[in-house]
Amino acid sequence: MIITLIRIFIYIPLGLALRVSQPYRVVGKEGEVPFRCSFSSKLKPEDMQVSLYKGLHGRERICSAYVNLSEPYFTTDGPVNCRGNMSSGRVDMIIAGLRGNDTDLYRCEIEILFPPPYLRTIGNGTLVYIQENPNCPTASTQTQSQSQSQTSEREAIENDVGPLPLLYALLIITSCSLILQMIACKWRVSSATAPMLSQKESYMKF
Repeated sequence: MIITLIRIFIYIPLGLALRVSQPYRVVGKEGEVPFRCSFSSKLKPEDMQVSLYKGLHGRERICSAYVNLSEPYFTTDGPVNCRGNMSSGRVDMIIAGLRGNDTDLYRCEIEILFPPPYLRTIGNGTLVYIQENPNCPTASTQTQSQSQSQTSEREAIENDVGPLPLLYALLIITSCSLILQMIACKWRVSSATAPMLSQKESYMKF
């Protein structure tokens, strides 16, 4: 009887064993990574706790969420946040807020809270590679910057040179008006002195 009970307590948990599998490698862009935790169990879990840990043996928890069949969608807060949903045999999520130096091994932990018995297993890990955009300018950005600099230089030249033609025109008009005034003054002086000379000449004849 005791041996039978021991076998029952040993084999029932083994038959209900929870297994978690993860992809070997995923690549993220612009700080976001698609991540999937697949699980298999003879139980049909209704309430679960999903947690994500960084590092092969580390216990740095990135995010953790409680999910159930009635509310399969979840979102976590923080510098690195996770959003996703639970479906049959898997949890799909998006990890956001990662940078290039966050490239590491990430492990998914699944805890079945209901129905009993309580089961907990952590996956073997997924290598998460975060791509970062280099700061080096591309050909398009170089062309755009060159065109912008040429446009700004042209506008600066136009702004600098713009008043010069107007200034030249004013100088020419002013010079012409002065010359005309000088000519007019000389003509007036000459016309005024001419009768006086003719009177003097006529007086000397007498």
